[in-house]
Amino acid sequence: MTYSLSTAGVAKCNNKYFIAKRKPGKFLGDLWEFPGGKAEKWELPQKALEREFLEEFNVNIRVNSIFCSGLFIHNENTYKLIAFEIDILSEKIELLEHTEYLWADETDLSNFQFPESDYIIVRHILDKG
Repeated sequence: MTYSLSTAGVAKCNNKYFIAKRKPGKFLGDLWEFPGGKAEKWELPQKALEREFLEEFNVNIRVNSIFCSGLFIHNENTYKLIAFEIDILSEKIELLEHTEYLWADETDLSNFQFPESDYIIVRHILDKG
């Protein structure tokens, strides 16, 4: 099976998870997400995730172990999502592709609307509960 690679970062602090809301009018606009993005063909997934956080929030991150993974389909294309545990290393977060961010308690995650791919992460968090 061939698929494209998508990454997401799962940052956790004081039992809360970092999520951000995409700007309206853009791809996945007004949806909350565990930030990340597509890896270029030449790019390691960890490096793609570092690049995405720099582009979207102007922050540096440390990519740790794989948190979870799964397959999803978007526009008839198959993607493999790899979500990594991350540490956000910068204190100042700039919203370059999002309207807001917050640290959500795991019990509140089901109250947010996510893209279908991010439910792989939400289900993993809630199953681990």
